[in-house]
Amino acid sequence: MVAFGRLAIISLAASANALSLFSVFQNVADKAMESVNDKIGLSGQIIHTFPGQDERPVPGNSPIIQCDAKTPQILDLQRVVIDPNPPAKGQNLTFVATGFLSEDITDGAYVDVDVRYGYIRLIHQTFDLCEEVTNVDLECPIKEGQQIISKLVEIPNEVPPGKYIVNARAYTKEDVLITCLSATVEFLP
Repeated sequence: MVAFGRLAIISLAASANALSLFSVFQNVADKAMESVNDKIGLSGQIIHTFPGQDERPVPGNSPIIQCDAKTPQILDLQRVVIDPNPPAKGQNLTFVATGFLSEDITDGAYVDVDVRYGYIRLIHQTFDLCEEVTNVDLECPIKEGQQIISKLVEIPNEVPPGKYIVNARAYTKEDVLITCLSATVEFLP
């Protein structure tokens, strides 16, 4: 379970290549679609949805995307930086996140985590947020205001190669959305 928890943290902190290449991909895709549309008459019928209409990339060099971005969230995640990028098996990963909390986070807050290896679900579990934040040297209540979290995470050599997808939704004990985050990390063989 600890290894999967670390994997979830790693996954939320990795694979910025996909995000940094998005604008290049979008330009190529747009040109290709214009060509296809002209040839087969599909103009106006294809809608590009990547990265998603309700998602926004989090600034910094990380793969983290804020999901449910149109929904009010207590945490405004302003920047996430990881090193090395992309992460590699057997290396330590440094993770620095900066954000602003619009209200205190108190006991009873929780996070729903879903980790997939490709299409295979590895974890779908709810964690006590106040227990988990002790891993990044915080404790509840977490006071509203600017927050900076820095953590060194060891990535085990045993991580199987492949694509990992992590989704995490954190809530207060009153079920108010703290944040929704998603990330995709690919470990090479």
